[in-house]
Amino acid sequence: MSDKNIRLLYIFIAILLGINNVFIRFKIAGISYDRLLEFLLFFIFIKPYIYELRTNRFFRKWNVFIFTFGLLQLIMNLRLAISGDFEFEFVYTLFIKNISFIVYSYLFYKIVKSNLLYVDVILTVHLIILMFAFLQHPLSPISSQMTDIKRVLYDHVDSEGLDETISMEATYASSPKFADRFRLAGPFSSTISFSYFALSSFFLALYMYHRRLQKRYIVFLVLLFIASVLSQTRSLLLAEVFIVGAYFFFAPTRKHALYKFAIISSIGVLMAIILVNDNFGNVGNSRVTKLNAEGQTDSRPYLWVTGLYTVIKHPFGITSEDYQQARKEMFYYFGRTEVLYLATHHGLINIGFHYTILGYVLFYFFVFFLVRNINLLKPKYSLIFKLFLFSYFIHISFHNDFIFNADYPILMVLVLIYLHRYHEHGESQISNIEKKLNF
Repeated sequence: MSDKNIRLLYIFIAILLGINNVFIRFKIAGISYDRLLEFLLFFIFIKPYIYELRTNRFFRKWNVFIFTFGLLQLIMNLRLAISGDFEFEFVYTLFIKNISFIVYSYLFYKIVKSNLLYVDVILTVHLIILMFAFLQHPLSPISSQMTDIKRVLYDHVDSEGLDETISMEATYASSPKFADRFRLAGPFSSTISFSYFALSSFFLALYMYHRRLQKRYIVFLVLLFIASVLSQTRSLLLAEVFIVGAYFFFAPTRKHALYKFAIISSIGVLMAIILVNDNFGNVGNSRVTKLNAEGQTDSRPYLWVTGLYTVIKHPFGITSEDYQQARKEMFYYFGRTEVLYLATHHGLINIGFHYTILGYVLFYFFVFFLVRNINLLKPKYSLIFKLFLFSYFIHISFHNDFIFNADYPILMVLVLIYLHRYHEHGESQISNIEKKLNF
């Protein structure tokens, strides 16, 4: 294959990675077209994949961790299926999903190892997604038309509450006076899905800014930040503010352009809040300007305790009946009806639901593995990746999805830990450093 064809193929792969979780309507045997294409490309590159497994320590351990998580889940689900508490169909579909994490992360590893340019291609796709989201907002003159396009994207998708969500978006999009109630989701099925996309995209853009110091990344970060405000997802805003604020506080070198970014972002937040609350609706309706639902305390701590109680009570596999029984017991103890029907809303606690209590031990070693590799980077980049990791934990501590469950984009950020070292030092020098450190 010629160099030109390889570049075109890599651009196509970058586009596939960028549109993750957008075209979920188009499926074969429950797998979306883009994921099937990723599997096909993975098998095309199976020989270089095996070579990387044999020669690259980081990549080999990365694969071992993902596969071990999948194996833990497979054993748990098989046990539940044999006892009649779990459908056998989900046993293998969830295992295939786990393999798809390997596929997704390898394709990113493959193209970005050849050139960082392909991160820019992914960010370009993300920019198009952002534009879709902004044009869908009630303040946009074509918001209704964009909502119609979103209906087409999710037509015949069997998802609980999705039709109601899109209908609500259509109602809000029909008039600017509902701008304070509208939560930006773009082409994704929910605002929460958008928030996972936005956070990983924020990571990638901030990393690329530090690599190239180009203002276009600052512009992209500002747009992402404004979109995060309009999504009214407080955990996402908290994670993004933490990254920028902590970097200013701890950074060994401080760049003037980043101060500009902080100032512009702050202005953008204030403007968005003013537009949403003062000009187009009731101040009290925006989630950004209040911590809890009006007249109520936050139910999440009770959901977290209920989740932990369930894992402790059933450490090696939780059925829906087990969870419901634990919920009833917690309802009688707390008197909070939310625990009867809401999930844990804590990605880290959910590890016990998906991988048994042993999943917490494995996850600890996985984080240790990441931090150990991060510590090999230069101080500036070591700080950046540690902030990325910590801010991600902030975000998933308020939602149900987490890495190796449903969040694909974060895999790109974590694989960048090694790819950054590769582009700075090359494989031979990395190998020598690791040998000296008995890595």
